[in-house]
Amino acid sequence: MIYNDSWVDNNGINIHFVEANANIKEKAPLVIIPGLSESAEDYISVIENFSPRHCIIITLRGRGKSATPETGYTLEDHISDIDAVVKQLELKDFILFGYSRSVSYALGYAIRNNNLLKGLIVGDYPAVHTQLRQGWVEFFSSLPPWRGKTLSQRMNLTALYGIQNESSQVLLWDDLSSIKCPALIIRGGKNEAALSLEAGNLYIEKMHQANLVVFDDSDHNIFEPNLDTFIKTVDEFMKNIDMKIFQR
Repeated sequence: MIYNDSWVDNNGINIHFVEANANIKEKAPLVIIPGLSESAEDYISVIENFSPRHCIIITLRGRGKSATPETGYTLEDHISDIDAVVKQLELKDFILFGYSRSVSYALGYAIRNNNLLKGLIVGDYPAVHTQLRQGWVEFFSSLPPWRGKTLSQRMNLTALYGIQNESSQVLLWDDLSSIKCPALIIRGGKNEAALSLEAGNLYIEKMHQANLVVFDDSDHNIFEPNLDTFIKTVDEFMKNIDMKIFQR
């Protein structure tokens, strides 16, 4: 699969994204917002399984090949990174997938831009942008490598402290009713999952067309131990959306 590295200038901050199969028009594009410390490169192997489909993976500020500003790490700042890429590519009728803490960024964007979405995928996280306490950077930095990379290989301290110090508690549950498109909520079935069963059911209650799927063998890392489970579940969801768009 051939993919291109590109950047967009978001008010002076270069945001990196990967784009594949831009010529495919018969399927809804998929826009991926990686997890807290992840970058676009972490999802190349994922989108290979969805080919041929127009896929875009956004590396948020302070991660990977995107620029690392001294400040500007609020919820709104991250939402603006998504918005900048979508506007540059003139995307519409696409499917948006957010994983882990980036679920709050994806939901924040979806609430404001429901008219552009045909589908939403939530990866094991509640509809909450959490406030990170002092000491979070040290805790997060002590965790084992994620997907073969240490945290220091993914982000520098400027971004980590920016995310910690500029975080604030934002509850998004009551705004979910404004999202009218179909939604796939994925929850890990083990105790280490970030989305509780109660919170998963709250998505169903708050959203018009939400479906909750539990990966019994997964914890918060919904891509393991079997990536095929994730691929098949998401692929089926996207194909159903394609049918509604292109086979009227």
